[in-house]
Amino acid sequence: MAANIAKSQKLKAEVFLNEANSTLSKRTWFASSTERKYEDAAESYDKAANAYKIGGFHQEAGDAYQKAADIHNTQLKNIGEACKALSNAGSCYSKVSPTDAITVYRGAITLLCDTSRLTQAAKLAKQVAEILEKEIENNEPNEAARLAVDSYEQAAELFTLEDAKSQASSCMAKVAELSAAALDPPDLIKAAQIYEDLGKGCLDSNLLKYNAKGYFVQAILCHLANGDAVASSQALSRYMNMDFTFPDSREGKFCSSLVECLENYDTEGFATACFEFDRISKLDGWKTTLLVKAKRCIENEGDMGGLGNMEENGEDVDLT
Repeated sequence: MAANIAKSQKLKAEVFLNEANSTLSKRTWFASSTERKYEDAAESYDKAANAYKIGGFHQEAGDAYQKAADIHNTQLKNIGEACKALSNAGSCYSKVSPTDAITVYRGAITLLCDTSRLTQAAKLAKQVAEILEKEIENNEPNEAARLAVDSYEQAAELFTLEDAKSQASSCMAKVAELSAAALDPPDLIKAAQIYEDLGKGCLDSNLLKYNAKGYFVQAILCHLANGDAVASSQALSRYMNMDFTFPDSREGKFCSSLVECLENYDTEGFATACFEFDRISKLDGWKTTLLVKAKRCIENEGDMGGLGNMEENGEDVDLT
């Protein structure tokens, strides 16, 4: 049954494609008839794309949407319809070819920026980043991570221009997350600064101020993973002065213990602090990865073994 539907939709799509090509080949003598010709062709390509999509032929659907977008952009000068068609093409391509999806989404982003539709452009930039993030596990993971960071930064900048602070902060948090754990080598200093800025931003809002502690912890973990005891201690002092609730919080005490352990090359104390914190608040994969790096810094500098095993994949943290 499904095969029959796919076959019928493919035949329908081919009819519409032939109609579009035939329409484009017609000679016209007046501006109005020329415009109508391109409108009809674009509509036929759109119908072909829709039929392909229903039939499950996502690559062909994306190709047809792209042809419609080209007509809207170059012939009809209808940027709104061109962006819509490119977005539809990207949605289809994302199911079969991330590379093609990224290409058409970037084309749409450029057009949207040119017409000051920045919120829509920001959303597409975020979609591009999310596609690239999924590609980190595939070929050339570091290149995918770098491009994902760039796209999240672009989305954050566009959201900021539209005063969409929450969405911008969400994108910058992803920049910091990937910079610290996905790039090779990691950019821990950049990540720490982003988390610090996000934490300070939270303190300016009564609704968000309780989120500041989480960002401050992440910033300190970045400094610890970088093996920089001085920067870790200075950051800890800054955050305690910024947020009067931080010193006596579980997060603040946890960070204080970790900084002290790094300063004293105390791997056993480091393990205990992580174990005690993990018992109440499960350490996620990102934090575990950073703590592993910090642990190795202590071991390399102090040549002191004896820590429990911390798995970098984030699924298990054994600190006994």
